[in-house]
Amino acid sequence: MRIVTSDEMKQIEQSSLDFGLSFHRLMENAGSAASAFIKRTFKVIERNCTIFCGKGNNGGDGFVVARKLAESEVNAIVILLDGAPSGGEALAMYKQLESMGVPIYEFEQVKDKLGGWLAQTDLVVDAICGTGFKGQLRDAHRQAAALINSCTSAVVSLDLPTGVECDSERVDQGAVRADFTLAFDSFKPCHILPRTLPFCGTVERVEIGIPDQARRQVDPRFGILSLQQIFELIPPRPADSHKGTFGRVLCIAGSARYRGAAALCTMAALRCGAGVVTLASTEPVCACVAARVPEATLIPLASNDFGTINAPNSISTILNALEQADCVALGCGLENTPNTFQLVEQVLKHAECPIVLDADGINTLAENIHLLEQVKSPLILTPHPGEMARLCGVSTGEIQQNREGFALSFAIEHGVYLLLKGAQTLIAGPDGKLLRIGSGNSGLAKGGSGDLLTGMIASLIGQGLSPRDATGCGAFLHGIAAGRTALRRSQTAMLPSEVLEDLAGIFLEQGR
Repeated sequence: MRIVTSDEMKQIEQSSLDFGLSFHRLMENAGSAASAFIKRTFKVIERNCTIFCGKGNNGGDGFVVARKLAESEVNAIVILLDGAPSGGEALAMYKQLESMGVPIYEFEQVKDKLGGWLAQTDLVVDAICGTGFKGQLRDAHRQAAALINSCTSAVVSLDLPTGVECDSERVDQGAVRADFTLAFDSFKPCHILPRTLPFCGTVERVEIGIPDQARRQVDPRFGILSLQQIFELIPPRPADSHKGTFGRVLCIAGSARYRGAAALCTMAALRCGAGVVTLASTEPVCACVAARVPEATLIPLASNDFGTINAPNSISTILNALEQADCVALGCGLENTPNTFQLVEQVLKHAECPIVLDADGINTLAENIHLLEQVKSPLILTPHPGEMARLCGVSTGEIQQNREGFALSFAIEHGVYLLLKGAQTLIAGPDGKLLRIGSGNSGLAKGGSGDLLTGMIASLIGQGLSPRDATGCGAFLHGIAAGRTALRRSQTAMLPSEVLEDLAGIFLEQGR
């Protein structure tokens, strides 16, 4: 999914001029694409269609739609909200439409009749306000939106519904509620954000002839990583390095029931290149991990009757360990108990290095979201859809219907980096940027896969990558390695621990 902001779309359109396009041609293409969608989606031949047009470029697109529909024997009428355009491509499109004899009316002159007209209309096209809209609708626009919302016919908005801001979740209280929104060339943030998506209805992206070369001139806030980009971000290891060169990672993980989670997280951090990886956990968990991962250093802690870390007896030891860490991985296999809450609270409050929070660390946070107000270092959350639902107070189904929107909203609101797991892993940042990770397969849908990912991300942060880059690189490598494991073992039979062998192969191929 290609997602661009209003300003980025303008840059793309401007760049397209270097490839033989013009603004006139782009408007013609947009209106033609919209009319083609309407004709193949609705039975509009010899039916009535009402097109509401502003005087800007969105209105110009609407004039083209009206012309194309009229040429196809659709009974089209146009309602002008702000009079005829005063110049530019929109005026040219208006004059072309006017010369065809298509009925054109001023809103103020016919608004008392519009309710009756709309009762006889089979389709409404909303082309009043475009991506430049901000703030509040003018009275006439709000009145027109109310009439559109009250009619029973289908409503198609061009690029975005009138009254919805392109790049935010701000919506005027009288905004149009479309059945379909046609996103020209690229999706916009309002097409995915949870508060604006309901106003958009079904969003369909339509091509308007912009070449890929024009898009490459713009660095969008929303992106997709490639293997080449990954190893541009992960530097080669210097020949004169030592273990301190590659960072110190502290893993706070594991319990009596989930000893493997601690082992997988710790082992993944080492496999991904960290110089020193320390596990802080109960003595039985440390003994288990020592047998599996002799390279790890250990901080044995007291346990309670539930087989989890005894927080009151362990906090001071953990806080001391935090002072030496370059990154901390917190939550894998801890179980959701009052002791876990105390651990999460103290680490979030005192850590001065980045924190990767997973599993029961996230579940604890969901019940105590106020803890985010105490965090003073970068925080990366790695929820699966169920954990994300608990964080947001909605159902898992709602999360899956609008993954991008929920991830972005949470990251922006709480100032965190959020990796939302799934078939298409998403990484949202506090600055509103979104990464999509295309690697991975259903073989990762097994317990332990998330523990690997947490350790990998923490390892890359410990080696000096930024939280965003480390999260993106870790997720991408996690998926690519899993793809190779599936080829060896099958998606059904593969195990998370086997993924690390294929991760090693990838590093070897890249000279790392």
